[in-house]
Amino acid sequence: MRAISLLLTIATATALGSSRVAAQSVTQTSAEEAVRAAELARREALLHADTAALSRMTAAEFYEVSRFGVVRTRSTNLQEVASGALRLLTINYDSITVHTYGDVAVLTAVADNTGEYRGMPFSGRIRYTRVFVHRDGRWQAVVMQQTPIQ
Repeated sequence: MRAISLLLTIATATALGSSRVAAQSVTQTSAEEAVRAAELARREALLHADTAALSRMTAAEFYEVSRFGVVRTRSTNLQEVASGALRLLTINYDSITVHTYGDVAVLTAVADNTGEYRGMPFSGRIRYTRVFVHRDGRWQAVVMQQTPIQ
């Protein structure tokens, strides 16, 4: 009888542990999907120069390191989009991967962009990393690093 009780206890603990792992896996998958959705929404906001949406998607402390090694703040990004100094015409993604670590997510991808920056046309592929934090019920970008692909 004692052996049966021990086996039932082990089976229950194993089932509970498996349920927790499954729940964590679903939560992680949901978070990864939410970050992907945030990235796609960011693309649409950039293509439509929607600075209100970009503002919600970007944390106050956001900065990026551009393909030229220039550090650009959230404020600078929003001003350049609003003024038309930065105009993106196309943004195509490839190889998007997302890894979550609790309330932090790291997205890596390749983007093929065309547009204009201060009147000068640009195009090309970049490999980039964007880090998100989950705050106030949404994922916000906090930092981005771009590297041109030759």
